[in-house]
Amino acid sequence: MKKILCILLALVLCLGLTLPAAAAAEPADEQMKAVILQVKKTLGISDDYTEFNGDSYVWGEQTWWQLSWWKENESLSVTCDDQGKVFSYERWFYDEEYRYSDKLHFPDYTWDDAAKAARSFLPKVLDENEAVELTERQDNLRPSSRYSVSGILTLNGVDTEVSVSLTFRTADGLLLSFRRSDAETFIVGGVPSAVPAVSAGEALPKFRDALTTELNWAYTDYEKHEARLMYEISLGWGAYVDAQTGELLYRQEGFRGYDGGKNAAAAEPEAVAEEDMGLTPQELAGAEKFKDVLDGEALKAAVMKEAAFGITEDFALSTVTYTASQPSVDPASLGEGETPDDTVTAFFRLSKVLEGPEFGLTQERYDELLEDGYTPTVWKYVTADARTGEVQSLYTGYNGFGWKEEQDPVPADLPAAARDFLERKYPDWLSLCELKDSSRSDWSVPVDSYYYVRMEAGYPCPMNSISLSVNAATGFVDSFSADWDEELTFGPSGPVVGETAAQDAFLGCYTAHLTYVLLREDPEDWQSACRRVLVYLPDSGDNWVSRVDAITGEPDRQVRSEELTISYEDLAGSYARKEIEKLAAYGVGFAGVTEFRPKAAVTELDMILFMLSAAGRQLNYPDYENADEETLKPIYREAVSRGFIGSTEQNPGRTVTRSELCRCFVGLSGLTEAAEMRGIFLCGFTDDDAIPAADVGYVAIAKGLGVVQGDGNGAFRPGDGATRQELALMLYRYLSR
Repeated sequence: MKKILCILLALVLCLGLTLPAAAAAEPADEQMKAVILQVKKTLGISDDYTEFNGDSYVWGEQTWWQLSWWKENESLSVTCDDQGKVFSYERWFYDEEYRYSDKLHFPDYTWDDAAKAARSFLPKVLDENEAVELTERQDNLRPSSRYSVSGILTLNGVDTEVSVSLTFRTADGLLLSFRRSDAETFIVGGVPSAVPAVSAGEALPKFRDALTTELNWAYTDYEKHEARLMYEISLGWGAYVDAQTGELLYRQEGFRGYDGGKNAAAAEPEAVAEEDMGLTPQELAGAEKFKDVLDGEALKAAVMKEAAFGITEDFALSTVTYTASQPSVDPASLGEGETPDDTVTAFFRLSKVLEGPEFGLTQERYDELLEDGYTPTVWKYVTADARTGEVQSLYTGYNGFGWKEEQDPVPADLPAAARDFLERKYPDWLSLCELKDSSRSDWSVPVDSYYYVRMEAGYPCPMNSISLSVNAATGFVDSFSADWDEELTFGPSGPVVGETAAQDAFLGCYTAHLTYVLLREDPEDWQSACRRVLVYLPDSGDNWVSRVDAITGEPDRQVRSEELTISYEDLAGSYARKEIEKLAAYGVGFAGVTEFRPKAAVTELDMILFMLSAAGRQLNYPDYENADEETLKPIYREAVSRGFIGSTEQNPGRTVTRSELCRCFVGLSGLTEAAEMRGIFLCGFTDDDAIPAADVGYVAIAKGLGVVQGDGNGAFRPGDGATRQELALMLYRYLSR
């Protein structure tokens, strides 16, 4: 083929041809060859795979390719667009299992290792104006055979909503997967300028018009049954501020026609010369399978020939997918008289938006549907031979034809019989309630639903409510339930801050964050083209805010679920400072305090919380420091189940001895049964005689694990109270094995 393939690839990549539109000008098999070469160059895929298969499909008016390679005990799969840009990569080794270590230890492969590998790989698959800001994570002391990192894609230094993830094999750092969340998204219009015309400070107040505010009672302490008067405030779904026009808009409205100005689009991939990287016989065989397939319009014409299907020219074509028989077979491996299966199947969809009464609709019913906001549409899903157009299966779906709706309004109050039932069932509660909402559902049988809420000082209290539904035809009660807290106490009911002041406090918890978002040109068509728009989105950072105290005007900030950070300010002079700080970096230690108190005696509670943190439990030390017996029960039960202690009997302030710490680490290692054997252990300390007979096995095994050592005189001092820095040093040694 000499230079022909190189020229062909350059044409395909530069013109960005999609399969249906280009099929007449460029055979599908040649398109596939070009895409394979580009992907192989990008990822460095070798020629030693023995099997190959490739499929193409059209999604959102863009052609996508699914390429797969196999060899013994291994496979590789890639999803890319028609220019060979990689959106996902998966590599599997069939003889390997995804597994976690069954023992706690410091990992050999850390976040730093994975982040370094990710930063080395990502430039191969990202455009020049793309980058990924990786999210740092805390390493696990029970590491697995795979390590995943993730982050957010940025364009021109501005965040997008596209997530990117990578997974590596921890044994050797090999990349196992790469994925970005914008696969199968048809994007047009390039990348708008990253320079906003509206500042963040100007954008934030615009969100006020998107707020919905309701004043009612809400729990402030569920366990104590305490409620306060709160403004419940929420931002309208999908609200954003256009960074160029300053308009408050909503995602569900779709792209509004403003192009935002384009900068240079992503650089076109370089053409790959055939002599630089060629196609294997298996890859050529896979590409040849797509030779002579019909394009989408030809497939539609073939289906229209069958009058029984009722498919006419006004049906629109979309979502064409081509799938070749799998796996592709090397012809040389076939027996005499055998031929390879080269079947290619096409899956496609045809749709028709009704412009008048068809498919059983009367004019009256058609007009009613339009008036109610429906768009009657007929969908035809077709499976056909991609070369002949012979239809193999057909499915028809109807959308927007509505259902029978009840035009009568829902009664303002319950029917008499249902009302009588509620008054007998909840006589005291119902007298405190008002009807909050009523609605009718008529999917099959008309049912009226009623929702009553308790009123306190003139404000609704949704924690106390009654729900009931009634068959509208018979008047019988279909369902009922009540949610009632009889111990509920209420805070002050006034004076109440104004709604505007509450909204000011709410918005004060947010910033306007500059972001590229994707908006569909047709928001009702989930395959329509998307355009990038530079916008501001509301961002409350590490806090989640949904309400403001109606009496104090203070926002109720809830910290989002996150890893507890551990750091101390009093480690100077501790011989175990390095070890304590490394443990803290892995989330091991006393969370929620700034003092470690290295020389303080280890209490029973200290030991349990410290060891549970090593097992991955995030427990805030102040929550348990002076807790009652009931609060401590769960952590004592877990400590027993993990072998840290032998009984759930609580004595949280008791000082733990050095021998007891040995029992804790032997339990952690799963060697308790061995430690119970008597007369077979020799500890080797100068004070072995001081070690209780019941503890000898535990001390000997702890020494064998490298957890404990003797003092300067070779003594173990089994009965001495252990210090916190001794506990940290022992755990560090255990995890370093």
